[in-house]
Amino acid sequence: MADKKNTSKKTEKIKAPNLLLKAQVTGAVGISLIAALCFVYLIFIERPTVNTQQLQTIAQHQAQTQAVVIDQALQQLRKRLKSLSQVSAFKASMADNTMGASELFKQQLKHSFPEAASTLLIELGPLGIASLDTSTVSLNNIELDLLRRASNGEEVAPEAYQTKKGWVFSLAQPVQIEGEKFARAAFFIRLDASYIENLLAGGDASLGESALAQQFSHKTTPIARFGQSGGDVVATAKTMVPHWHISYAPSGKLRQSLLLNEISLWAALACIVVLAFVFAFITARKIKSELDRNLSSLGEGKSGKAYSLPGFAELSEVWSSGQNTVEKEKPEEKPEVPTPEVAVVEEEVIEQAQDDWAEQLPADLPAHIFRAYDIRGIAETELTDEIVHAIGMAIGSEALDQGQQKVVVAMDGRESSPQIKAAMIQGLQDSGRLVIDIGMVPTPLMYFATHHLGTQTGVMITGSHNPSEYNGIKIVIGGSALSGSAIAHLRDRVLSRQLVKGEGECQSGEVVEAYLDYIINDIAVAQPLKVVLDAGNGVAGVIAPRLFEELGCEVIPLYCDVDGSFPNHHPDPTVEANLEDLKAAIAEHNADLGIAFDGDGDRLGVVTATGQAVPADKLLMLLAQDVVSRNPGADILYDVKCTRNLNALISNYGGRPIMWKTGHSFMKEKMAETGALLGGEFSGHIFFKERWFGFDDGLYAGTRLIEILSTTDPDLDVQLEAFPASIGSPELKVESDDEQKFTVIEQLAARGEFGDGKVTTLDGVRVDFADGWGLVRASNTTPMLILRFEADTEEAMERIQSLFKDQLSNIDNSLQFGF
Repeated sequence: MADKKNTSKKTEKIKAPNLLLKAQVTGAVGISLIAALCFVYLIFIERPTVNTQQLQTIAQHQAQTQAVVIDQALQQLRKRLKSLSQVSAFKASMADNTMGASELFKQQLKHSFPEAASTLLIELGPLGIASLDTSTVSLNNIELDLLRRASNGEEVAPEAYQTKKGWVFSLAQPVQIEGEKFARAAFFIRLDASYIENLLAGGDASLGESALAQQFSHKTTPIARFGQSGGDVVATAKTMVPHWHISYAPSGKLRQSLLLNEISLWAALACIVVLAFVFAFITARKIKSELDRNLSSLGEGKSGKAYSLPGFAELSEVWSSGQNTVEKEKPEEKPEVPTPEVAVVEEEVIEQAQDDWAEQLPADLPAHIFRAYDIRGIAETELTDEIVHAIGMAIGSEALDQGQQKVVVAMDGRESSPQIKAAMIQGLQDSGRLVIDIGMVPTPLMYFATHHLGTQTGVMITGSHNPSEYNGIKIVIGGSALSGSAIAHLRDRVLSRQLVKGEGECQSGEVVEAYLDYIINDIAVAQPLKVVLDAGNGVAGVIAPRLFEELGCEVIPLYCDVDGSFPNHHPDPTVEANLEDLKAAIAEHNADLGIAFDGDGDRLGVVTATGQAVPADKLLMLLAQDVVSRNPGADILYDVKCTRNLNALISNYGGRPIMWKTGHSFMKEKMAETGALLGGEFSGHIFFKERWFGFDDGLYAGTRLIEILSTTDPDLDVQLEAFPASIGSPELKVESDDEQKFTVIEQLAARGEFGDGKVTTLDGVRVDFADGWGLVRASNTTPMLILRFEADTEEAMERIQSLFKDQLSNIDNSLQFGF
């Protein structure tokens, strides 16, 4: 009988887990069926609709982008024609009827428009009527109508027409003499379809087809095409020419790339099904194991925590109540508690160890090296191994407080940089951080690495454009560049010993290839340009020539070998004297333009083909025009040293101008706060958020300039002529000392007398007058006062400068002005 009962118990014991397994498998199968139904709906119903919508969105964006490119190109052609028609010498020859000079202007017209298939200078009679020599000039009906309307002063939209050689279109510009009703002459240029095709060839041809079409009376005629089409999705966008529109048709390859997502959906479904069965199997095994253990404990008469399944503890109490109650329970064994004396001894040992470690830190740090945007000082005496190691520990401790574990470290090409980098890495490791050393690269690549490697935190060892005996430290923590009080707080951390001690690691990293790939995939160069690149023996030389060559440019490298002693010239492109060799190389090689970089590659200077240095605020006008054309209403940031023409110009483009403090850290903070898509400083720092990450990058800014020139007009001189110009001074420096300079600015803001000028104290003291403005601010990197002026006339410039010198002398009569 007992055997029968035992057999029954064993049977129940075996059946219970099997029932649980069945329940688990049933649940898993149910989950899998529901998941399968959901994925079938997604793949066969929802996904095709979404893919079509995505294709339509992509196509519409591409069509609108191409329309903007066409419009910008036509606007530039019109500007260049109009500029040429207003040349005073030519208008004078028209007024004097000295048409013998026309041959000279014909040659000038041909030289000014090398992209044109043909150019004509057509002389008009007193009533604006052309008398054509048909043996030398041949115009069809469309061109004659274009000429007639242009001679009457109308702005005529271009119209494409077909010739034996293919599609062409023409533009006409009258030459008007003041006081006369009819034009005296007209400039006439023809461009063929290849011009449009070059403008359309800005993307991957295998992903879709761009086409420019002309429509009259419900008849649509294609003029130019680029790329491969496929499928039935087509998007169109209007251009500034009423009867032209751009269409974009995604290719099968683009559609296929979207459909690949369905494969991932099937893979996810399979994973869910497999995981459901695995979950059921593991759960059943676990329950069976726990059931066996609980039954075994029950048979042994155990109680309390011996049971993991509900109900068994209660059943154990009932079971034990029927057993012999005479047996006494063993007294509970209490765990031993350490004596208070032992605890006190251990605490003292820990405190003593901390004191020994803290004594190795420097007793003081020079306060003046902790500047507004970075840490900077003389390498041998102010950035010693001991000081840099302590700063590294402070940076690592601050990073930990912000939840950052990994830190990218890089350096420039200065002779002192390797030793400073080594001390920095050791300090970061001693704070417990994981360091990723990316070697000798420009500062923008350190910023890029914080995004690409996902660290959000990085340290750059660089003296930027300072003399070779200097060096410095630029810091990003949690995606924000440290500035002002955040940099000063690092010093406070060291002095108050608010530092974390740990054992970190260091590993090597590589980001150059990823950086190059990102930019090459982003920048579209429509036609090759010849560019001279002057790295000034700074660290930009390790990557700049390769970057521009891979974009299709013909590159003439100048001082691109890294030499931290800077033997050829100082690597500061804002100083005109440092650009002399670049200007000479441009003339020697007949280059389209020249680009100079500062010592760590986060700033640039630009020189035109005629040897004209381009102020950074004027370059910002061209870049702002490009960005706002695609992003109406975008915020554009510029610093207090920039021309006031930017305000009206950005507003006229449809953007929102914002003036802010000078300094790359301050500018990046404001970019993040406002969501601005573009920012620029007079010193040459350019910040792109559109298509980029928002940090200052001289290399990337140079490629964006190349993109604009290659898709519109490669003549930068002509492009810049379209923007308003004023008489502007360079940055003028007046020696002071690091303490007195701030006092001077404070007193000038409080006591300065500037008449009817509008005073702004955003950064220093800037005073705007009706005919110009002046600025004085304390440099955050050198013991200097920095002044800059702009005016409509030389008289206004002299008056404003004299007013500032008088007011500054009233506060500190020891100041010496070199202007």
